Amino acid sequence: MDKKLGLKIKVNGNPVTKAGLDTDDYVLIGNVTLTERYNGSKDFTLNVSGMDGEQNDHLYWYGTELKAGDAITFEVIEDPFDEPKMRTKSAIDQEAIIKNKLEKYYHLKERLKDHIR
Repeated sequence: MDKKLGLKIKVNGNPVTKAGLDTDDYVLIGNVTLTERYNGSKDFTLNVSGMDGEQNDHLYWYGTELKAGDAITFEVIEDPFDEPKMRTKSAIDQEAIIKNKLEKYYHLKERLKDHIR
């Protein structure tokens, strides 16, 4: 089995998380969002989250507000990883996902029937 990859994230040189999962079906997201609005409000944030596809869970490792001068470092790492601080079940159930995929499959099968041998 291949080693899984994760993210080691530092804010201003201080390690804040080593996010990752030892599973074969996952999504890992480390994002910086800078938002300024016409009304003058601003949001500058760092969030580390993801999805455990095997458990159908949304995951959360870290989040903080940012300010000018903050230095964010992302490093791709192998395990060990920190456990997520929060794990919540996805609102979409697996049966609904499978039903949707089957509907797409049958639609494409019918649409492409002249090209299938």
